[in-house]
Formats: sequence, structure tokens, C-alpha cells
Amino acid sequence: MNHLELYQERIRELFPELSIESITINREGLLNDAVVVNHELVFRFAKTGFGFTDPLAEAKVLHFLRQYIAIQIPEPFYESVELLAYRLIPGETLRRDQLMKLAESDQQAVADQLAQFFKELHGIPLSDASEHEIPMADALMKYEGWVNVFRRIQEKVFPLLLSHVREWATEHFESYLADTRNFEYPLRMIDSDIPPYHVLFDKQQRRISGIIDFGCAGLGDPAIDLGIIIYNYGESFLNRFY
Repeated sequence: MNHLELYQERIRELFPELSIESITINREGLLNDAVVVNHELVFRFAKTGFGFTDPLAEAKVLHFLRQYIAIQIPEPFYESVELLAYRLIPGETLRRDQLMKLAESDQQAVADQLAQFFKELHGIPLSDASEHEIPMADALMKYEGWVNVFRRIQEKVFPLLLSHVREWATEHFESYLADTRNFEYPLRMIDSDIPPYHVLFDKQQRRISGIIDFGCAGLGDPAIDLGIIIYNYGESFLNRFY
């Protein structure tokens, strides 16, 4: 049996009353395989082995966030160490090229939506997060970790680079590592993993319809979320957040 057949069989075991009229699978996720049933239900099966994340931990974060976040996020109706199931949030990947083709007013409206999302997320009281035992975000790396990254880049990557590129990389890392303030930040609730395919876009309304996948969310540095926005959509788009 292939993966889709195995997942379909498991879904039938768990939900014998569910009539499956259509079923598709997306295996491109690093941590999960997403199975969509009848164009309305999502069953995210956790991939085992390296990188495994517990769906129960994500479900806990989602239940916690719903009381603070206005934009639509997944609402699990089934959760276990095996899978997380919720109703499909319609929308398409918010690609940068698609965003840049929108009218100025629509680009600003989308920026407003994301800015509001981050304002709500980063503004969650730390005491509330601690009370619900929200974990540290997966994306965090301490000073020693970045020193190790730079060392490995020097060993593995530098021999492949032109001299001026090596000089740029050295300045980039050494200047950052030299300032200890770069590793001091106010602890906040963060997403830490919000690439374009986690931002669902309604092409007809020209607005964000929802945000998905909070498997890496937790307490951390809010600058991480804004850095991801810069990486995927550019600094000029982030400036619209103001």
C-alpha cells in the first residue's frame, strides 16, 4: 500500500462514520503529511524519525492561541501523537510575486492583517503562556549555537567562496557575535515558522483567510517572526506594518 492508501485506511478506522468522496495528499511538509478529505477536512499525520514534532503539543498551542488571535487558525477536532485533524481553511499560498501584483491599497490591507496578527501574538501576557506551560520556540539558538554555525561555515563553505565573499561573511558573523545585546530580547509568544505556504490568501477578497501550522510556535524572540517576513516578502513590505 502507498502512503495515501495507508492514511485513508487509518482515517476510516478512526472515523468510520465519515464518507470519503475525495482524498488527496501533500507530502512536501518537512514534519507532516497533509491529507485532505472531501475538500473540507485536513488530517496532518506526523512524520516519524528525525524532526518529529508532537501533534498534541501543537494542539495545545492552538487551543491557547484561539483566545487571543482574531484571524482564522486551525481548530482541532481530533488530536493524538499520530495526527492532528481540523476543518480546512480555504486559501492559497501567499507568494511574494502574487502579493506585489496587488493594488497598493490591497498590499497595505494584507500588511495590516499580518501586523495585527503579530501584535496579538507578541502581546500575549507571558504569565498566561507560562500558566499554560507553552514551550520555548524551536527556532531559538543561543550564542554558542551561532558560534558553532560560523565555525562550520568556515570549515565547509569558505573553501568554495571567493575571497571577497569570505570577507563579507566574516564581517557579518563577527560583528553580530561581538555584541552580546543581540542575544538579549524580551521573551514573547512567537510563531517562528511563517513562510508563504503557511499564510492562506483569498484571491477573490484579496485578503488573508487564515494562518496555519503552529508546530514550531512557542516562547522566543519576536524579531524572528519579522525576520521571516523580510526574508519572504522584503523589508519594504515589513515597513507597511507601521
